Order: sequence, then C-alpha cells, then structure tokens
Amino acid sequence: MKTLHALVVAGALALNIPLSVQAGELLSARFQTDNTFTPAFKAMPNDAAKPLFAVSGGTPKVEDGKLVLANGRITVGAVLDASGKVAESSASDRPAGVLDLSKPYKIVVKLAEASSVSSKDNFFIYVNNSTTKQADSPLGSSSQIVKVSAASLKVGDNVFPGSIGDAKSFLQIRAESGAVVKIESISIAAD
Repeated sequence: MKTLHALVVAGALALNIPLSVQAGELLSARFQTDNTFTPAFKAMPNDAAKPLFAVSGGTPKVEDGKLVLANGRITVGAVLDASGKVAESSASDRPAGVLDLSKPYKIVVKLAEASSVSSKDNFFIYVNNSTTKQADSPLGSSSQIVKVSAASLKVGDNVFPGSIGDAKSFLQIRAESGAVVKIESISIAAD
C-alpha cells in the first residue's frame, strides 16, 4: 500500500497537481490552475478520464489561482452523463456520486473574497442535488445544507458541518445572481 501511495504522490507532483489529502480527508483541492474542470486537475477516483469538478450552471472560472463563482454552480464528485455533462436531479432521481458522505463531515471553503449586490444574494452547498431547486433531489429540501448571505462569508476558512448523504454522494456549490465568491481551496473531511 505504501508503494501505491508513493506512486500516486510522485505522479501528482510530476503533473503539478495539488495533493494534500490527510487521514480523514475525503478531498482537498487548491484552485491554482485554469484546468479545474478537467481530469488533469482532479480525476474521478474510479475513472481517470473524467473530472471530479464539473460546471453545472453559469460560467465558473479560475482567475489568479481562485475559483470564481458569480451566478454559477459547480459539482464536486458528480458522475457525468454520456454527453459529458452533469444530469439534472429530480425528486425521484439524481446523478451518482463518488464522495462517501455517509458519516458526519465538515466542508471547509477558504475564500479570498466574497461580495454581493444585496444581502439577499446567497451562497449555497447542496448534497445530491444538481439544480437550484431544493425539491429537485430525492433528499428534498434537506439537500440544501448551506444557505448563507454571500456578504456574511469571511475571508479565510468558512467551515460548514454536514450529516446528510450516502456512500455515493456529490456536492454542488453555488453563488446566486448578484453574489461573487472567490475560492482558494475546498476540503471535505470526516467530522
């Protein structure tokens, strides 16, 4: 097992992929390059040809080493459909995921900046929901685990606890219209 770990670390370093997953961490990613939505940045654990991060709405981009969400959405760990896109979830169905969120966890979103046009512009994190509607998930309104005013977010680490999900989950991170968040890194760890 140590040999496999050494090969993974050596491969990640050779490809200049940020790799800092510690014991208990499910994911750790720093957005330093503009290839965030490609497998070269982070690939699915069971399919090296598919990206772990995908755009699910708007036009998220990476600028100056920050993931910029301005009226945009991304998924983390959602399995893409045959067309290479994130399928829309519904009250009865959802895309499969690769994150094991079956036990309590915490999500840490490190921000460089957060702003909004009004206090009604929110930042969201969903579990097993690839749309903007709470009911569009088998989890119903419980799929929305974070809803905070973008203006209330702080520069640095913003920690959000979670306890909903299963062994094949995914997350969706969203900044709604009027909100702009610049994310340096995201990590998910067992709580």
